Amino acid sequence: MNSTYYTSSSSGAPIYTSRTVRRVAVGRSDTLMSYGDRISVRMIMADKCTMQYETRQAADMTDLIGDLRRRAKGLRGLAIVYVRNHDRGWTREHRLMLYPQRKHTPAQRPKAVQVPMFFPWEL
Repeated sequence: MNSTYYTSSSSGAPIYTSRTVRRVAVGRSDTLMSYGDRISVRMIMADKCTMQYETRQAADMTDLIGDLRRRAKGLRGLAIVYVRNHDRGWTREHRLMLYPQRKHTPAQRPKAVQVPMFFPWEL
């Protein structure tokens, strides 16, 4: 029997299954990324380096772009983003349009309408 052994993350109990778990790479095979890889990110706007940081907290490009957008909150314009994965040895360049986050404006409350009280015998 072709069974695979796993452990449960919550209880640590062994789990046996005949299905093998396969990881599917999203994107190009030469730019694979996994959680824990050392990733350097540099963002350039208007020919100036506006942001540069390293992270090991991104599992894929979606996580990385989401983190970049959170860090660049309030910036507006076209940015060139250079991403380098030190562990796997690749570099990639992206163009990203940033929009500042809109400030939340609360909805206007409707004015209370006074409904006159009436009794059934007054109709």
